[in-house]
Amino acid sequence: MAPLPHVVILGAGFGGMGVVQKLRGAPVRVTIIDRHDYQTFQPLLYQLATDELSPADVAHPVRETLHRHANATFHQAVVHSIDLASRRVVVDGMEPLDYDYLVLALGAVVSFHGVPGAAEHALPLYSLPDALKLREHVLKIFEEVDKQPALVDQGALNFCIVGGGATGVELAGALAEMLHVDLAADYPQMPVDQARIILCEHSPHVLGPFKENLRAYAEQALVDRGVHVRTSTDVKEIRAGAVTLANGEVLKTHTLIWAAGLQGNPLAGSLGIPLVAGGRIAVGSDLQVAGHPGVFAIGDIALATDAGTGKPLPGLGAVALQAGKHVGETISRLAEGKPAEPFKYVDKGTMATIGRGAAVVELPFGKTLTGTVAWLAWLGVHLSLLSGTQEKTNVFLEWGWNLLTRKRGKRIILDDSSTDSAS
Repeated sequence: MAPLPHVVILGAGFGGMGVVQKLRGAPVRVTIIDRHDYQTFQPLLYQLATDELSPADVAHPVRETLHRHANATFHQAVVHSIDLASRRVVVDGMEPLDYDYLVLALGAVVSFHGVPGAAEHALPLYSLPDALKLREHVLKIFEEVDKQPALVDQGALNFCIVGGGATGVELAGALAEMLHVDLAADYPQMPVDQARIILCEHSPHVLGPFKENLRAYAEQALVDRGVHVRTSTDVKEIRAGAVTLANGEVLKTHTLIWAAGLQGNPLAGSLGIPLVAGGRIAVGSDLQVAGHPGVFAIGDIALATDAGTGKPLPGLGAVALQAGKHVGETISRLAEGKPAEPFKYVDKGTMATIGRGAAVVELPFGKTLTGTVAWLAWLGVHLSLLSGTQEKTNVFLEWGWNLLTRKRGKRIILDDSSTDSAS
């Protein structure tokens, strides 16, 4: 018998695991490679960073997901290089992998847009380690100020967030609640009322892709929570203890959080193919890479366009998941000698939360929701998207506890090294 076609999936995020779901039981061999042994639910990373959820709530073991996938194998490893001509992937610590079908779902990396000092001093929020580092940093800042109150005058209680997209807005709202409720109770002798959250967005509005009424609602909801929203504001330079804006203003801060954009995984640049905006791979209507049949790119590493409008699809987990499922179905079709079909994204709406009882939802066909109804919808959708039953149960209980008591998780510092107040 001829060997089964080999499908190699690079990346175990929404896109990669979407492919795996659709290839369960298909007449193919599947190999998944990821540098981590877990799938991260990125939309909830800000809640990990603000101590509302724990790492186990926002990450699910890949190997556990594959328990009922007899045709799939997972390896925790780093991809070294990809040879499209030879149809081979070189992985650190393993023999090279030859493939019949390749899925590039390697995600993205943070883009600092060339801002001097950003890479050295900014705290990004894109991965699980990023969220844990930010959480520890905030708690350590409070411990330092508790011992040295004079640090307040040096901007230690100023928290600057760069980027007014969904990540920046959601983090700003959650951080405001954490500072003024939880940490204010933890440090009753500290002037927590002097803490400032400053959200800097280069465009005239926060949540730029949303409708005007939703942008206005989100900005006002942030202001109501004590967030200083600075739109049409660019960052010129970041250094230890301060950030300089394009207008020359200097903001003292020991915490600069970067939520201002991503670029495709650097491996895309080694493929020898043209890349588009943000170092991403342009794909055809069926999500295959031009000139390389059987090679697909999905998620944050790819630039796909809507079949109806021709506009680029947003970098959302829902898009990546749908694209992954489509690629899984396409590979099954190709393996059976059938033609590929174009990917049609089903827009189920876009949403963002600002905090307790405040969210915005933009539904298909122009409908919008705000306030408590939108917030409950946001909770329900994100709960349903979590990978495992245990994660869904834990998150439901954590959210319920927070709703009833206004208390977050256990604020303990796991890394007992000294505070890096230069970040």
